[in-house]
Amino acid sequence: MKRILGVFLCVAMILTMTVCTAAAETTGEPKYIDDSAASMTGTVRLLTAFKGSLGTDDLIAAFNEYYPNVEVTAETYVNNSDGNLTANTAIQAGNADVILSFGTNNTAFRWQNGLLLDITDRLAADNLDLVTEWGTDAYTYNDRVYCFPSGGLSVFVAVNMDMWNAAGLGDLPDSWTWDEYLDACRAMTQTDANGATVVYGGTDFNQRDYWTYAMRQTKGVDAFYTADGKADFTSGLAATILQRELNAEAEGIWYPKINLITNNQKSRDLLWSGTVATCIESIITRFVMDKENYPHDFIMGYAPYPINSEGETNYALGNMPNSFYCVTSNAKDPDAAYAFAKFASTYGCKYLYKAGHTSTWTGTDTDDIVSLVFGSYENAAQYVDVDSYIKNVLAIGQPAYHEENITAYSEIASLLNEYTDYILSGEMSVEKGLQELNDAANLAIEDAE
Repeated sequence: MKRILGVFLCVAMILTMTVCTAAAETTGEPKYIDDSAASMTGTVRLLTAFKGSLGTDDLIAAFNEYYPNVEVTAETYVNNSDGNLTANTAIQAGNADVILSFGTNNTAFRWQNGLLLDITDRLAADNLDLVTEWGTDAYTYNDRVYCFPSGGLSVFVAVNMDMWNAAGLGDLPDSWTWDEYLDACRAMTQTDANGATVVYGGTDFNQRDYWTYAMRQTKGVDAFYTADGKADFTSGLAATILQRELNAEAEGIWYPKINLITNNQKSRDLLWSGTVATCIESIITRFVMDKENYPHDFIMGYAPYPINSEGETNYALGNMPNSFYCVTSNAKDPDAAYAFAKFASTYGCKYLYKAGHTSTWTGTDTDDIVSLVFGSYENAAQYVDVDSYIKNVLAIGQPAYHEENITAYSEIASLLNEYTDYILSGEMSVEKGLQELNDAANLAIEDAE
């Protein structure tokens, strides 16, 4: 078996969190399925961003094979600012028992504001150690555990293979630097008779903070912080990354990210339409078979996320923590809700792949993921380059970025979004924007400590 390692009081609240080990220790064999599973009763109301066909129906059906007398219903919310506010309202009103919560900032806001159940003692009773099972114990608050850090993302370069092959670029690389990737973008860029770009070689993902994945790639841990816990946006790495992106946009080989932000565009939609030949992505797989809504006529390939410098370890290759199953603090049937969240974070974690996400549970069997997502290897080959999907999305045994320090993380994330806009729009220079971001982040850290 292959295994991969791997309210609304104020949206800008400063988190006063410290990284620590959960209070209760675990010993003995882990218990993934309760001894009373067959006889347990109750109801579980799940809040998730994924509709039934994106793995939720399969997850519930698999859970009911072990817990036949627990009724699970699912309701979807949109994972954006308004959608998360709606989800928080539902939790506070007692209308949800389990939430699949996305992002450290959203999840930490929920535990700090009393929306999530403390599961520390339950984990200890089940002999479930956070590091052993999910690779990290960073996501704790005041020495207590409020979530399963079980969902991840693989970040990669999505490639229109027709454009790649037309440019004569050969096989997709196993590793490449940003310079090599931008050379490939240059080769795939197309211009009209007046020299204006009509097909861009690439673009970043449309989410503001995705440029920081290049920081994650190099650092491997705590991208936003120095070793002594201060903000780390002025050491030179962040400036190199942002200036490189702006230079590629100015050259016309990368579609401007500020356009994605201000026009509310999705980078993947530019790939489907042929406006770009490649894009930085993480969840595009969930859309590739839906040609009715996302029409395209090319096979999609997956190239690894580029490295900043030759010889670096690429910590953006593996599955990075991104989503968290949490039991709500006023769950109607806490035992049933915990049993479902535990199952979804272990045996059921594989169904996240159907939504384009990944699993951080170290027990995930990757042998059947291709068939789970695409129906079969043969069907997968009609849509994607299967070998590159296995290599760069399943990413078996690859090094992965993780976090150990999340002090004031929510506030820093908010500041990061603000100053990213200033820099990408040209309102501030790279140096000025990063200096102000660093100063503000340090103030947030000081206030939180």
